[in-house]
Amino acid sequence: MASIIDNAGLPARPGVAADAVDDVVPGRVVTPESPAALAAALAMAADAGQQTIIRGGGTKIGWGKRPARVDLVVSTAGLNRLVAHRYGDLIAIVEAGARLREVNDALATHGQWLPIDSAFADATIGGILATNDSGPLRHRYGTPRDQLIGITLAMTDGHLVKAGGEVVKNVAGYDLGKLVTGSHGSFAAIATATFKLAPRIMASRTIRVRCAEAAEAAALIVQVSASQWEPLSFDLRAETGRPTIDLYVRLASTPDAVLAQAGNVAKALSVSGSVTVDVLDGVTEGELWCGQVADAWADDAMTLRCGWLPASADAVFGVLRELETHEGVRVMLAGRASVGAGHIRVVGEGLAQVRALARLRAAAHALDHVVVLRASRAVKDQVDVWGPLGDARIAMDALKRSFDPAGVLNAGRGPV
Repeated sequence: MASIIDNAGLPARPGVAADAVDDVVPGRVVTPESPAALAAALAMAADAGQQTIIRGGGTKIGWGKRPARVDLVVSTAGLNRLVAHRYGDLIAIVEAGARLREVNDALATHGQWLPIDSAFADATIGGILATNDSGPLRHRYGTPRDQLIGITLAMTDGHLVKAGGEVVKNVAGYDLGKLVTGSHGSFAAIATATFKLAPRIMASRTIRVRCAEAAEAAALIVQVSASQWEPLSFDLRAETGRPTIDLYVRLASTPDAVLAQAGNVAKALSVSGSVTVDVLDGVTEGELWCGQVADAWADDAMTLRCGWLPASADAVFGVLRELETHEGVRVMLAGRASVGAGHIRVVGEGLAQVRALARLRAAAHALDHVVVLRASRAVKDQVDVWGPLGDARIAMDALKRSFDPAGVLNAGRGPV
């Protein structure tokens, strides 16, 4: 089918089933190939009042509320370049549509990487920032928001706005990068992002601690968090049908240093006969961490993102047991032990998933910010995927009016 030329002078095509957002097929799809063209597309959409969604690799396109309609999808597939790699300064500038795995392949030529986890092979830089998606590497490196030092945004008035800079220590101007990271494309479109990088890992080993009791696991979390160790990652895992709660401490350094550290840490964590301590490396270690990132998305399940106080880990484990007992669902929690953040996978029939979500949100003594990332259409039609925003709603609404006065971005899917 011949391309349609829209009012911004951009090639456009009619939306098809493969472009659907929660089963809603968009009216048109445009693919800008420059930041200026991206801004022009948003200005055209705002002028026409078109409900618009920005799409990267499409790996998280179903996150958020189901839209009533989608007039326009703006794809960042044409913005997929590594603009600059200043390896002497450990800095990279990347366009929003570039895939994380391809960026890291390029950075590896100079022994560097952008240390971000993603469960999705086609995840793009823009999508990762828009959702602030993170995994086990958050323990040492923080979230994508923490690694961002500069950004170029395309606004709905057609302008490009730059914030931050190209050096790590830069505090000039408003930190718009941190504001839009995690906004799910509700304020502006990310055109380019500047990151601080890290040297690639030379060697690592993981200490796996299997605890028979929740209280024991909680005590070990406090012990590791208060120690002088500096793990690359420190994770926990609890799962229906698994008799233990597992803790994973990953150490990374030179090969000799890792070998010595792993022995010392394993000895320190062998506190009683009721815990089992193993040291993993090689393929076994790699598979374990791949599972920590990806297993929340396995099966036909509801996937939630949540937070908790690390000191309240035993209460979190108790709530998970209640879900199995009272709602008949199977659950798995994979998260950052000393940060208090992660994902819960809930497997069960639709009404049981709805009840499980309500029970989790009611457990304010244990969990906070329980957000539905993935669920069936039937479940999403019965719940508020974002949950109550409280006093933050007023500020978020004001920001939305300021950045997107026409109210077209993200097609009402939230969080603002």
